[in-house]
Amino acid sequence: MTEAFLHYLWQYRLINFKNLRTDNGLEIEVVTPGQYNSGAGPDFFNARLRIDGTLWAGNVEIHIHASDWKRHNHHNDDSYDSCILHVVYENDSATMRMNGTSIPAIEIKNKFPSWLWDNYLKLIGTRGWISCQHRIMETDDSTWSTTIDRMIYERLEHRQKQILIALNGNKGDWEECFYQHLSRNFGFQLNALPFEMLARSLPLRIIRKERDCITDIEALLFGQAGMLNDTFNEEYPIQLQDVYRHLSNKYSLRSNSFSTWKLLRLRPVNFPALRISQLSALMFRHPIIFGEITSAKSLDNIISVFKVQSSEYWNTHYHFNNSSSYKNKKLGTDSINNILINTCIPFIYTWGKYIGDLEVSERALSFLKQLPAEDNHLLKRWREVGVKVQSAVDSQALIQLKMMHCSEKKCLTCSIGKSLINVLP
Repeated sequence: MTEAFLHYLWQYRLINFKNLRTDNGLEIEVVTPGQYNSGAGPDFFNARLRIDGTLWAGNVEIHIHASDWKRHNHHNDDSYDSCILHVVYENDSATMRMNGTSIPAIEIKNKFPSWLWDNYLKLIGTRGWISCQHRIMETDDSTWSTTIDRMIYERLEHRQKQILIALNGNKGDWEECFYQHLSRNFGFQLNALPFEMLARSLPLRIIRKERDCITDIEALLFGQAGMLNDTFNEEYPIQLQDVYRHLSNKYSLRSNSFSTWKLLRLRPVNFPALRISQLSALMFRHPIIFGEITSAKSLDNIISVFKVQSSEYWNTHYHFNNSSSYKNKKLGTDSINNILINTCIPFIYTWGKYIGDLEVSERALSFLKQLPAEDNHLLKRWREVGVKVQSAVDSQALIQLKMMHCSEKKCLTCSIGKSLINVLP
């Protein structure tokens, strides 16, 4: 038996309360089971119970054994004194508050259909990429819709928490926080950390002071990235070296180590020097980019912001000193979509929540619906088991479902898992 399964039984009223009494013989009726609490404190808040005809409002704690109450030291924690009921699989001990008064308990062993537990064990015991991969297509459209809706909001809320933590670290500076996340996104997984380190070593305020000259911005970014410490034989990188030497002295900057950058197994369009040149062009053309993104009324307005291309030198280079055939080096559609999904839209959603403007946060969800689904190894696996992935809402929701629920075998927190567990044998 697991506490998670007991939570599931209580939350969805799957316990047979007929003729069920508390440990001191009182009749009990569950009016509302309460709100599930995933944090510290009792498992369910604000439950409403009728015990021996009297209506009680308070919290409910759930354990496998009643003795777990003392084992978890709840009898010395005043946050559990508000509990009005202890729900246990086996009632092997009395439940007491800090002041010594007793809390009613009910034992639910043999008070629920055994096939629910059997279905649950069979589901989580299945080996595979996800526990339900051989049964997932049994899911009806309504359950799928509920799952996607819940997962996309869960993912946006998760991103919101990450952004607010970063915002606090940046002393409430939204522009700086966005600049750091955006820079990290330009690393596209393999070089995400070096790009973030670059942004942190070069505050946005310095870039803005040199906003009138693209060469100055390029020199700052390439110099801080540790890419101007070589010997060059071309005019452009030599000029950047001279400019960076001056600006690094002016702002007391120390460059990062070039060794942090990863170059192996990268497609040429993802080489860090090329990405830095594109980031430079973006910061030059849109110095107040956070304000532009969050105030944009349409997805096309945001996409237009990212239609930037590198300076002329990079049309014939992917690295300094190594020339290549001519190609216009602008941000591609897939790269722009990646940045929109992973940086812009989470920030728009978080900003809307922060300022209390529901229209702004809902706009973020609308933008996700307009974007095509991502294509990565995880989403390929979803498609292999028969799941349709049509928009970025689907892909982001399915990423959240796999990472936070399926991989942890949390079938009881998934509408699909619960629907399969509830199937009569």
